[in-house]
Amino acid sequence: RIEEGIREVMGAVAHFPGTVDSILAEYTRVTTEGGRLVEVLSGYIDPDDGSVPAEAAAPVPAAAGDAADKDDEEEDGDSDDEEEEGDGGPDPEEALRRFTAVSDQLEIAKKALKKHGRSSKQAIQELKALAELFMPIKLVPKQYDALVVRVREALDRLRGQERAIMQLCVRDARMPRADFLRLFPGNEVDLDWAASLAKGKSKYAEAIGNLQADIQRCQQKLIALQTESDLTLAEI
Repeated sequence: RIEEGIREVMGAVAHFPGTVDSILAEYTRVTTEGGRLVEVLSGYIDPDDGSVPAEAAAPVPAAAGDAADKDDEEEDGDSDDEEEEGDGGPDPEEALRRFTAVSDQLEIAKKALKKHGRSSKQAIQELKALAELFMPIKLVPKQYDALVVRVREALDRLRGQERAIMQLCVRDARMPRADFLRLFPGNEVDLDWAASLAKGKSKYAEAIGNLQADIQRCQQKLIALQTESDLTLAEI
């Protein structure tokens, strides 16, 4: 299902530093500066979205149906007025409950990250809990796209530098592609990698040595990306 896919993406981006903060900031903006919740979210993708499943709805007796219809007609005007006065979107109280829970869990996760590190059992557990709270929130396309773009841009930067290093090794130094695919993974940010290849006895060792500075320049950009995102390349 499309909505299940959206949930999975939301759960994934929750691990990317700054994404949850940005949505919390948007929520704070619309709730304190006179905005509307529909500028941030359109609902929730879980069983607790406030809707009543069809099978759980109480049947209306036929005799009561006509009376109910009349009552509905009389109340239509009042309900329409209330909708116009209200937000016309998600329930503010439910949104407050959910965003408060996300905000509280985000602080817990940040403390675990700072104290134990991202790869620790504690941090992984708290980030998972954060994702569980964040993923049911159905963001409007503008907000959702902004989150995905942030992650995609980081991934594009990663792929770009990896391609640049591969071109230097395979195209310029004449390293067999199979050798590159075997030797490079795991050494993306090892600045001694090119130097160790240059000291080897392969036919392309000298060429790698001549390109060592260029390779390291690309690796430095990968290191910078890790620092900026506070994620390993594998996590990105």
